[in-house]
Amino acid sequence: MLTFAEAKRRAALARFHARVANKRRDRLHKISRDLVNRFGRIAIEDLNVTGLSRGMLAKHVADASWAQLTAMLDYKAASAGVEIVRVDPRGTSQTCPGCGTVAAKTLSERVHRCECACLLDRDVAAAKVVHFRAFGFMPGTGSGALSERVAA
Repeated sequence: MLTFAEAKRRAALARFHARVANKRRDRLHKISRDLVNRFGRIAIEDLNVTGLSRGMLAKHVADASWAQLTAMLDYKAASAGVEIVRVDPRGTSQTCPGCGTVAAKTLSERVHRCECACLLDRDVAAAKVVHFRAFGFMPGTGSGALSERVAA
């Protein structure tokens, strides 16, 4: 049986967690709405979030709410007529966006360096690879067939 003080602490903790969840959900709504409003086509990695949430990065994956963000992007994009392109995530952070060379990296390596003189933040390099796989051209190079902005 819980004492009054314990019950009070549990209720306070539950309110705190509810407030965090509400703030997270509000922020995800704002991010997904902004992306859908700004871009006509959006590329995302088709990540196995369930599998990732069982691994060594489980807390970080859950905290980032990737599955919730992609779900919000899906329904908001569908209602706005925005195309969501899902890209196979295998090798996106290992592939050079400049020359296409695949070079294995550990998670601790945060900079992409290639012999072709490509030097980028690892996440930026991966985003460029995702963009290329989804749309067939690198960001910033343009495409004659496109009339709207795209995001990766």
